[in-house]
Amino acid sequence: MPAVETEPHRGNSASEGSRGTLGEVLYARPSQPLVAEKDWVGLVRFVAAGDPLALQALYERTHRLVFTLIMRLTSNREAAERLTLDVFHDLWRLASRHDPASGTVLGWIMNLARSKAIEHLRSQERNKAARASQDAALLTIDAPDYRDVLRLKEQSQTLATALAALTASERQALEAAFFGELTHVQVAALLNQPRGAIRPRIRAALHKLQQALALGPAIDGNLCEQAELTCVYAVRALAPAEVSALEAHLSNCWRCRRELETLRPVVDAFIAWPTDILRPAASLQSRLAQQIATQTGDRARLPEKPSWAQPQWDDVAPGISCKLLATDTQQHAVSMLVRLVPGGEYPAHTHAGVEELHLLAGELWIDERRLVPGDYNRAEPGTADRRVWSETGCTCVLVTSSKDILTTT
Repeated sequence: MPAVETEPHRGNSASEGSRGTLGEVLYARPSQPLVAEKDWVGLVRFVAAGDPLALQALYERTHRLVFTLIMRLTSNREAAERLTLDVFHDLWRLASRHDPASGTVLGWIMNLARSKAIEHLRSQERNKAARASQDAALLTIDAPDYRDVLRLKEQSQTLATALAALTASERQALEAAFFGELTHVQVAALLNQPRGAIRPRIRAALHKLQQALALGPAIDGNLCEQAELTCVYAVRALAPAEVSALEAHLSNCWRCRRELETLRPVVDAFIAWPTDILRPAASLQSRLAQQIATQTGDRARLPEKPSWAQPQWDDVAPGISCKLLATDTQQHAVSMLVRLVPGGEYPAHTHAGVEELHLLAGELWIDERRLVPGDYNRAEPGTADRRVWSETGCTCVLVTSSKDILTTT
């Protein structure tokens, strides 16, 4: 179990004109135990000692954030998956160099991801300039290839049209299963539906998308009683205890194997889904394990079951939701995901420590600066943000001090 910490409430000692500290808002009514930063640091130390399962534990906690950030910067799925693997391979090599005093583990990992993506973009630019192609003049340093941007935009428009074919309940079930990382049983509980209601919805949704996206011939004639579970397996929504039995069935049932293979391009198309936190290919984790095994000469090691239970989103103020990923009560640091609803505002505040923000989705204004997905903002101690707001709604990774002073405007 991860270590749990609580941030003590010390009363409102902020100066006149303030609304207290960020910590007083975040920890006022905790709905779940806080995950300690020292738990993250412990994993890094195990990685430094050569424990591949500790690396997998960090992968489980952060890979979607890493992949999403890199995808926003590169607009290229293949590059984003390769660079995500590179980030975790760097974690394996560099873990012994991590200094907890220099910042949180999540902040370190996100900055590694940003550096990898920018290095990739600059390498692309140098290669294009070396070839003196006509297209090079249309590119700017640290910007993705415009062809990748156009391709992703086209994919997004195509998927948006296809999603219109789904009923609201089908889309809700599919999003909760795939992007919410819930099993079909958990989705049923979340949506207050009978346990058996979600499997056929997921299958119907996948079939409709497969036809709307024109990804191969229509799937007909699979009357196997395991067909619904095969579709649930395609979106990674089986419970761990169900996976082995379904995989054994697939080895003996050509109809379900064919249906699964037909649906894989549909799931791959989810890279363009209008959501804030993306999900890479399931094979990425095993590829990472194989890379490490090749380097160490050992067998590839994967966790027998997930070791990380995602914290839940908490509504901490009107229009603001937070998911607290790590809390350091000694350094007064917090690593979290923050969502603003369209038109939502984050309180004006003065920074008690370094603040780092990685925008994953939507647009965000910090005073006069407009941020778009993939952008980064760093604020130094003692500086202030007078207005932070989003017209579109947004999601970001935020690493900051729980002692930030919230101020009135």
